[in-house]
Amino acid sequence: MKLSERLLKGLNEQVTMENESAYKYDGMRLYFKELGSPGAEKWLTVQAHEELSHAEDFINFILDVDGKLEPLGTFEQQPVDYHSYLDVFEKGLEHEKEISASILRLLEIAIEEKNYAAENFLRSYVDEQVEEEDNFRGVIDMIKLAGDDTAALFKVDSILGKRE
Repeated sequence: MKLSERLLKGLNEQVTMENESAYKYDGMRLYFKELGSPGAEKWLTVQAHEELSHAEDFINFILDVDGKLEPLGTFEQQPVDYHSYLDVFEKGLEHEKEISASILRLLEIAIEEKNYAAENFLRSYVDEQVEEEDNFRGVIDMIKLAGDDTAALFKVDSILGKRE
């Protein structure tokens, strides 16, 4: 199934967005590395690697349907300094919502154009984004529950470090 120019452009842009996500999460990881929070550092390292895997999935899909890859886009510098645990994960959730919106826009195009292969591929990423947002919400809930209790935050960090 040949991709329309509009869908191909959007998919190529999504490759850049997924790579930028990895870069963003790497900046967050560095905040926790400097803070001395190995659990949160590991959680965000896993997240960054997952985003690179997503970018590769989009690249492979484009090539599998005989699409043309565009030059990889550029992205902004990412901060490595944040206000708190909560700040990091709230910004991560906000970012995941942006990714979700982008994928939904692509899905709408695929449905409109009756590109069933793209539709199936993108629907799997809609499901993925539900999971991504839920993961961030779960961490935010734990952090809020811990509040200013240092021992509780230490426990949260320990839990985050168990992410595979």
